[in-house]
Amino acid sequence: MSAYLEGTSKVQGAAGSIGGIYASEMSTNILLEKRARKLAEEDAARLYNRVRQLQKEEEKAGKRISETRKKAREIVRLRERNQLIKQEKQLRMQQLDELIEQQKLENQRLKEETLRNRIETENKVFAEKIATAQQTKEDKEDIARTLKENQLLLRKEALENKEIIRKQQEDARRKLEELKIARLHMAQDDYEKRLREEMEAKTQKEMEIEELAALEMELIERLRAKQLEQQKAFSQLEAVLSLGAASPGKGSPNKQAPASPSKPLAEPEEEDVARAFSVYDQDGTGKISASDVGALMRDLAVPLQATQLSQAIQQLDPASSGKVSFGEFLLWWKG
Repeated sequence: MSAYLEGTSKVQGAAGSIGGIYASEMSTNILLEKRARKLAEEDAARLYNRVRQLQKEEEKAGKRISETRKKAREIVRLRERNQLIKQEKQLRMQQLDELIEQQKLENQRLKEETLRNRIETENKVFAEKIATAQQTKEDKEDIARTLKENQLLLRKEALENKEIIRKQQEDARRKLEELKIARLHMAQDDYEKRLREEMEAKTQKEMEIEELAALEMELIERLRAKQLEQQKAFSQLEAVLSLGAASPGKGSPNKQAPASPSKPLAEPEEEDVARAFSVYDQDGTGKISASDVGALMRDLAVPLQATQLSQAIQQLDPASSGKVSFGEFLLWWKG
């Protein structure tokens, strides 16, 4: 503001002294004044801003002071509270120490009381053991006396019952002998009954065997007749074939006689032949394999040469079935 007033006074003095200066100089002065005014306004604005800044700083300082005072009050309260907590803790520790001391005294008292009770219990148990031992000794003596008396009574009863037992044993022995005799009679009767049944069964089987033997002989005779008829038919067929195949002026070829076994000096009976045949008839069908004929003839002491054996098998098994029945073999053997 002082600069502004000083500039104004200078302008007024210049206007009064020169009076008639040209309009250009006045314009220059006006411009200078405007510039000075602007500078003054800028100074005023800067000053205003500094004042506002100072006011804000003052407000901030007041706030900081308030916060500091508030924190100070809180710190004081915290110290007071910590002091109270510390005092309470010390009080609790003191009470705890007193309680521990009381507990120690109580434990000592209980320990002494327990020791006293244990001593009393041990003394009581010892006294009871002594009393029990004395009672056991007396009981053993009573038991020994009772056993001795019982043994005497048992011996007396045994002597009295000995005669009764002897009589009972004799009665039992007599009853056992009677039972054995009865069983022997029953076994004898059963044996005789079974013997009669076996003899009857044997007689029945012998009758069946005789019937089967008669039937076998009848079948053999029938088979022999059939073989004779077959031989006659073969002879007629061979004669017809030999006549048809013979050339003029030549006779028919000699017919080879069928192979027949050369009997040994002591000819085996039919039973011997049947037994020898049954050796090779292992399945009991009444037939043997044609390959067993040679071995059968050797068993009958009539060995055959290869040619004779081949002819015999052809006669015994003309159908080449590989089997030879006992009837066919017996007819061939007797033929």
